[in-house]
Amino acid sequence: MRDFSISGSRESAFAHALAAAGVAYAISRACKDGQLSSCGCSRMRRPKDLRKDWVWGGCGDNLEYGYKFTQTFVDITEKERRYKRGARAQGKSLMNLHNNEAGRRVSR
Repeated sequence: MRDFSISGSRESAFAHALAAAGVAYAISRACKDGQLSSCGCSRMRRPKDLRKDWVWGGCGDNLEYGYKFTQTFVDITEKERRYKRGARAQGKSLMNLHNNEAGRRVSR
């Protein structure tokens, strides 16, 4: 059986993007809900395209904090390692970082 985590397949790319998006979403929501002491609500104002009859509570998901936290937390495994320049493992690591970024951008 083929190990997709080593080979750098489309499936592993999707898994990296999905994991990064999930972490960013969970952290953003936890900030808004007051479950993390290091952050709080987003500072964004009422969205202009929000219907006038909807009540705006003023406390949205803190997507900025979730994005930054995910960059540090999810990418650390790829950034800790040192690879020989041009090695296959270096290419896979750069691809994983790219896929993590893609997942974070989707969650925004």
